[in-house]
Amino acid sequence: MSALEDIIKDEIRAKGQVTFARFMELALYHPDHGYYGSARVKIGKEGDYYTNSHVSPLYGRLMAEAYMKLKDSLYVNRCPFIEMGAGEGYMAFDFIEELHRYHGHEVNACEYIIIERSHGMREIQKETLRHHAGHVKWYDSVEEMPGPVTGVFFSNELVDAMPFHRITQTDDALQEVYVNVKDGKLAEALGAISTVNIVKHLNRIGVRLPDGMTSEISLEAPEWIRSLAAKLEKGYVITVDYGYPAHEYYSPARRTGTFVCYHKHTVNESPYERIGEQDITAHADFTTLALAGKEAGLTPLMFTEQTNFLMAAAGEVQVLLTKAGAGQHELEEVGQGLKALLHPEWMGGTFKALIQAKDAGLPRMFDAARNRLPELWNNEGSWSKRIV
Repeated sequence: MSALEDIIKDEIRAKGQVTFARFMELALYHPDHGYYGSARVKIGKEGDYYTNSHVSPLYGRLMAEAYMKLKDSLYVNRCPFIEMGAGEGYMAFDFIEELHRYHGHEVNACEYIIIERSHGMREIQKETLRHHAGHVKWYDSVEEMPGPVTGVFFSNELVDAMPFHRITQTDDALQEVYVNVKDGKLAEALGAISTVNIVKHLNRIGVRLPDGMTSEISLEAPEWIRSLAAKLEKGYVITVDYGYPAHEYYSPARRTGTFVCYHKHTVNESPYERIGEQDITAHADFTTLALAGKEAGLTPLMFTEQTNFLMAAAGEVQVLLTKAGAGQHELEEVGQGLKALLHPEWMGGTFKALIQAKDAGLPRMFDAARNRLPELWNNEGSWSKRIV
């Protein structure tokens, strides 16, 4: 039994059963024993899963190219790029490298800010970025940052790791999954909904779960979007993650929800094993993120597959490959990485990109990306009406 499991059991014995969201908060973010609280390797070949920046350095480089075009559309000299939840810092490293190589005059105009609540992960990031330390600042939270901000907020696979409630529609009522202690072990039990905000959330997006369906609701995700909108004076919020619009997220095809655990590149549905040593995750509900943003003053500009988003950022792919290196071996490696990022059956189709903005429009570089996924748009081009 781990120290973290003891901590969770002690809280349950003292206060009673906890929501799955509370269990997840402790399992992932306990400052000493949580999965993201420790400094052990979690991402890449030696970790539990891959993410975009581990697949290819092109990801960070493409984000730098997108940033340059977004900055130009804001007509400002200084424009911070704020990455929230920066993993091991690889995207930040590749982003800054791209600016040094091809936009040297802009390096000092871009303040790279990382929002990282885990001090263990922050130490890993600082080691990765030790040669670029002068270009990076760290904060524990968005609220801690000085504001207001004119710039670009960015996240990659952050929303899926935010604590979520698990709910089940029974014949009698909507119920919630709780975690308690039974026979000395952590176990699940159904009970009444813990907060009226869960019901309000479903009503806002017009969803009633089919009988027998279990799903997830993150109340933290919309609050997070509102905090970004409050801090942003002018600029963009880019959210990249795996997920769906609400009508797909809560469809009968996903009767057991989307939640899984990752450990050593294997998937399981056993969150009460290896507590603090495996990731717990669920897909993002992009409708909720867009609605929360609109209510807080953001405008949803684009929702598309990662393939389309990165192709728009890259422009001419052949030009990008040529920039990557003169040797054939380097080009082959870059080509394989690009394929993984763009292929619709791999990360290119699994990941989606939502762009929201305040007092800013979408640069023309994204025009083609809008048209490559027409099923998310109605005839008037109103994305939010179509997916809600």
